[in-house]
Amino acid sequence: MRPMECLSEENATRAALNGGCKGKILMCLYSFFGPITLLDVMANTIAYAVGGTWLYIAFTVLHPGSNVFYWIVQDIFGACMCITFLGTIKINAIRVAAILLTVAFFYDIFFVFVTPLLTKHGESIMVNVATSGGPPKASPSWCEKYPSSTECKGGEPLPMLFAIPRVGDYQGGASMLGLGDIVLPGLLLSFASRFDEAKRLMGLVSGGAGRVRNGAGGVSSNKSSWNICCGCGQGGYFGPVVVAYAVGLAMANAAVYLMQMGQPALLYLVPCCLGTFVFMARRNGELNDIWDNPRAIRAADALLFGGRIEAEDEDDVRASSLLMNEGAEMT
Repeated sequence: MRPMECLSEENATRAALNGGCKGKILMCLYSFFGPITLLDVMANTIAYAVGGTWLYIAFTVLHPGSNVFYWIVQDIFGACMCITFLGTIKINAIRVAAILLTVAFFYDIFFVFVTPLLTKHGESIMVNVATSGGPPKASPSWCEKYPSSTECKGGEPLPMLFAIPRVGDYQGGASMLGLGDIVLPGLLLSFASRFDEAKRLMGLVSGGAGRVRNGAGGVSSNKSSWNICCGCGQGGYFGPVVVAYAVGLAMANAAVYLMQMGQPALLYLVPCCLGTFVFMARRNGELNDIWDNPRAIRAADALLFGGRIEAEDEDDVRASSLLMNEGAEMT
């Protein structure tokens, strides 16, 4: 048994051999959780304490969104969900990302802009759901006199989005960004990162320098002003798409202030991110390849996880071999 280990196979087995209820409980715990260390106990205690406190504030405090602890913990929960999702789900072709983002693009527009035309009071279903009731119901003049009135407080954001309360606004409320506006473009960003790293890996394996190579056969320069400005590394797709996401998010925020109403973030994020990726792929001559299961990713997966690259015809086999051989020319 290690010094920091609270439950190990050795002491669980010993307690089970001694018989009794304690031995059965320890053996069940070990079979279900495995070895339990003191750090595990401390981490779970802190996690449940924070989560329990957050739930207590949510159900007992009026308008908990203004509580600093509440909205910070909520945003941490949301970040953990996004990280878990993007670490579990991955796409292997730009075709999948294009279909998914296009459908989400029109879905977002419909529920923000079209549903007010179909509902009785002209309310946006998306905004009402996200804020648990929508914006304040009282008039601005009333809220200016009685800012603490319950009718001057909008609905509280659900824990399925990022929320940052507005400071100094008598109407309360928060700036919100749905988790879907992060994870859906995030799938495209993770694909761009995997594609860049797959090309670098195949270049290194083939004896090259591992720099990203464009479809025309040229090697991107480290001294490119575009790379220096946006931090794109060595000419891959990930950096430009990250910059495009930031631009799209800035456009969505600007539209909120200019139009004084909630905006579908994907209306701005999808054209910026997907459009940037497709434009760069077409410029580099790689659009046909990355549209459906890129050769670089297949080759890297086969190298890292075993297996082989299956080509549909002889031309695909020759193209896969060419990709492997191009790495030797990267200097």
